[in-house]
Amino acid sequence: MDSERRLPRISPREFRDFEVHLDLDGVTLSGKLGNISEEGLCYLGEDDLLSDELQNVVLGTILWARGTKRIFFEGKIVWTQTAVIRGVKYFLAGIQFTEKLNLSDSLLARSLEI
Repeated sequence: MDSERRLPRISPREFRDFEVHLDLDGVTLSGKLGNISEEGLCYLGEDDLLSDELQNVVLGTILWARGTKRIFFEGKIVWTQTAVIRGVKYFLAGIQFTEKLNLSDSLLARSLEI
């Protein structure tokens, strides 16, 4: 990923209003948004289904849980790891977008109000 970002990575304490859906060979994985930048995101899942998918391309959607806004993306899984967050075990994956996302002002504003 480029080291120069137009905007800083967004990583508030918790993205309660956002979900991430990934399409992995016809199977839809649902998880949480860990952080996001124009270049990629951190996906938090409850199952270890992405560790064998390094360097594979996935299609995904970022959506507001309480709304109708969606952002579609394509990206490559560039890293995976396991972490315990607030007592819950998560399987994390770093996804680098194929094309930089233009993060909307509303996404920025919503993410910062959490």
